[in-house]
Order: sequence, then structure tokens, then C-alpha cells
Amino acid sequence: IYNFRELRRFLQAKGHRFRAGSDVEVIVHLYEEYGEAGIHALRGMFAFALWDDRRKRLILGRDRLGIKPLYYTTVGERVFFASEAKALLVCPEVPRCVNETMLGTYLTLQYVPGPETLFRGILKVPPGHYLVVTGPDIRVVRYWELVFAEPDRSLKEEEVHGEFETALREAVSLHLLSDVPLGVLLSGGVDSSVVTALMSLEVGAGCRSFTVGFPDLGLDERPHARRVAAALGTDHHELEVQASPVDELPKVIWLMDEPVADAAALPTYLICRSAARDVKVLLTGEGGDELCGGYPRYAWLRIARTLHHFLPALRRDGAVSRLMFDTDREGWLPRRLEALLCDIPDGERHLRLVANFTREQQRGLVSPQACWWGNGDLALELVEGVLDAVGRDPIVHALMYLDVRTWLVDDVLLKMDRMSMGASVEARVPLLDHKLMELVALLPHTFKVRGLQTKRLLRQAASALVPKKTARRRKQAFRVPIARWLRESLHDFARDILLSARARERGYFRPAQVALILDRHQSGTTDYSQALWNLLTLEL
Repeated sequence: IYNFRELRRFLQAKGHRFRAGSDVEVIVHLYEEYGEAGIHALRGMFAFALWDDRRKRLILGRDRLGIKPLYYTTVGERVFFASEAKALLVCPEVPRCVNETMLGTYLTLQYVPGPETLFRGILKVPPGHYLVVTGPDIRVVRYWELVFAEPDRSLKEEEVHGEFETALREAVSLHLLSDVPLGVLLSGGVDSSVVTALMSLEVGAGCRSFTVGFPDLGLDERPHARRVAAALGTDHHELEVQASPVDELPKVIWLMDEPVADAAALPTYLICRSAARDVKVLLTGEGGDELCGGYPRYAWLRIARTLHHFLPALRRDGAVSRLMFDTDREGWLPRRLEALLCDIPDGERHLRLVANFTREQQRGLVSPQACWWGNGDLALELVEGVLDAVGRDPIVHALMYLDVRTWLVDDVLLKMDRMSMGASVEARVPLLDHKLMELVALLPHTFKVRGLQTKRLLRQAASALVPKKTARRRKQAFRVPIARWLRESLHDFARDILLSARARERGYFRPAQVALILDRHQSGTTDYSQALWNLLTLEL
């Protein structure tokens, strides 16, 4: 709770007496003073359970963005809750069953969007919500919502940038509150570089930065991070991942708790484990893309709408297919070109850009006996429902809201929390300070995305803090050499797991199709690395 000292002084002035110096204690006193409404005063990351003995009720609260996880399940009139799903699964009363209705959604997205999980009956407390449990009754209450707006476009850029940079500095400063040594994860991208720069201004020469990289050309971020570290004068540490990940992978999957096929979890865990020798708190740049519109697809989908407005010929059935008649449509580029050029709804276009397995690919993969697959496209229903709820214009804001509700909380933040805590390090995400998020959400979308330029606000702030080359650096995902691994050190391991007797007995997928995907990837004709990582994560 980053504002706990301020809250503590305020509550003491009202007569509250504190027994310790912990930030957690303010939650109890806020509840005594304001009841359920006390959660509105908290600024930070949290998942808490509070028992009201007088009213015989339980409050389960989760922070606004879902930085910290919180799960619960009901068995009869009993409620079980924990910060990890596997903690619930060890309870004899809780059934250990797969939530098969969400398997198709997992294949599409590489994670299961909340409040569902892949464990039947186990749910996530949604971000920005709390639960009130009284006897057998459970009341789910939303206490916060991120509201996007498209206000007066006459806002002066200088004033907006000044207000944003002030809020940004405040957010980073608050996240430096600590009684133990701190560091920062530095990738050399805009987000982590800005956080590192602002942290170094606060702590001076004692700022420690940590970077993980690979020997693979084109994937190694260490040169970018090295340039930023040198410019800022940080105490910089690097880790190169060279060895086969076979030995580490089962542990990483176990730490992740629920299946999330994000290969970046492995290097994230390794760098957190390495950094834990020197620090106990790590600031990260997570959330910068969701804060300021950093994903290229925001610009692409906006341009796609414009194309369809001015080029109605593209709408004719079959036009795009004829355009790419001689192209391998399984490839990354053709699939995304088709997504941008076809006349399809926004939600379907978004899924074609992000999906690991398209619905058509799933049809060939899933076993005919898998009755769970025929229940409709739940991923598409979810995406279209969110876009309908928030409004689709401007599309940039609609997509940013969608990512905050799904990808950010159920992949990005879950991965960071699990991997850092698994290495006994606390990860903090200053770019997701809720006051900063609220400020940026209320600005016109052109301050975030204009033409093909993304993350305009943050790039402007970065230009005064880090090398110009870094501030202008094109968005690059944290890529991991899983394509090479799955052809080399992980090939036999993946084949043994995915075609094992246990996998065949489960009967989710056609073994012949899985073997075909493995063979095609091994031959190099098509890159199926993310699809295979999806299946491997699920099976492990």
C-alpha cells in the first residue's frame, strides 16, 4: 500500500491506534472507519481477506488493475480462497477437474480470461472488485472502473505532457518506498528505460539494473539495455540464457499455477532469481503499452477501418483470398494481412491478430470426441462483449480497454507476479499506478496513437530522460528463442510429452495432427513454436 503512511496519519488523527508499522494494518482501520468503502482510499497492489467477527462476514479484496492474484471457490456453504489456485486444489473438498469449456479460449488466447480459470469451480476475484461473503451468500462488488474518454481536442500538448510527466514521476517515487534493497528490470525498451531513468534520479548512483538476454541475433535486448544503463550510470547486471530450458520448464509451469503459454515466463523467472542475490524488490516497465497505447495492432486496426471506408472493393467476398492464393496462409504474415484486409467485425479482426490457434486450426486439431469444443467461440463472444460494453469509437481506446481487462491481468501481470514471487522477489509496476492510468485514459486517443506512431506520451517523456535512440525505438515484444529450442534441445522433450500415453488417454487432441505440427516445425517449413508452446504448457 504505497500511500499507507499518509493513511496512517489521517486515521491516527481520527483516534485510531496502530500496533505495528506494517502497511497492511491500514486496511483494518479503514474498514473500521468507512466499512467496505475504505478500499477506495488504497493506492497500490493488494489482495486481502478481512474477517468481520461482529457481522460474521468475510471481505475479499483485489487491487484495481489485478496486479496481485486472488482465487476462490465454493463447496456447499463453505468458501475457500487463496492467492494461488493450487493452494485450493490441495483441499480435499475441492474437486480437481479441468474446466473444459475454457479449453478453446485458452488455445486461442494462450491464457484463460477471468473470472474463469482452467480449473472447474475455481474463480478469480476480478480486478477492481471485492467479495462480501455472509454465510452462503456471496456479493461481488465493483469499486473501480477505468473510464476512457475523448474530450475536447483543443487541449494544449505542452500542458498535457507536463501533467503526465508530473504524475509519472510521482508514481515511480511512490513505488520506491521500501525497507529492503531495490532494483529495476531493464530491457532497453521505452517503458523500462523510463522507469529506470526516474528511479535513478531518486536513488542516484545506487540504482541497480538487471537484464536478461540470449545469444540469438535479433532476440538479444542486452545491447539496448546496456546503452541505457551506461547513459544513466546504473550498477548494471546481465544474465545470458544459454543452457537448455528443459530442466527449468516444469518448475516455471508449476510456479505459473494456471496454464499461461507465455514463453517470456522462463527468462523472467531466471532474471528474478539472479537479481534476488542483490535485491528484494524489482521495479518493472510492465503496463506501459496498456497505459499509453503501445501495441502496433492499435494502429493497424485503426488503419484497417480507414482502408475499408475508402476501398470498398476489399469487402467483396474472396478478394483477399485471391490476393494471397499462392501464399502459405498458416504463416504469421498472411494471417495478419488477411485479418487487416478482410471485412470482418472488430473482435474477430483482433483475435486473428493475436490468436495462437485460429478457430479453423483448432477444428483440425481437436479430437472429434471433445464435446467441449462445439460450445461456440467463447473467446470471440468475450471480446465482442467487452467492445460492445465500452463502445468501439475510437477503436484505439476500445482495444486498450480490452487489453486491460484481459491480456494485461491474465497474462502479463500474472506472469510477473508468479515468476518474481517464485524467486522470492517482489515485482512492482509503477506504470500501472491507478491515478496515472485514470489521467491518461481521459486524454484523446491521438495523444497515444497517431498514424503508425504508438505510445506518443511516453516517448515524449522518454526523450528528456534516456538516449534519443531508445525513445524512438520501435515496439519489440520480449521474444524468446522457443522456435530454436523446439527444433533442438526441447524437441524430444516436447514430442514425448505431447504424444505421451497420458495425453492420448485424455483425448483432447488428435495425436496425428499434433505429430504433424511437430514435424512441420522441425522441418522449418512453418513456425509453429507458439502453438506448440501452448500445447506443451497445457500438458505440463
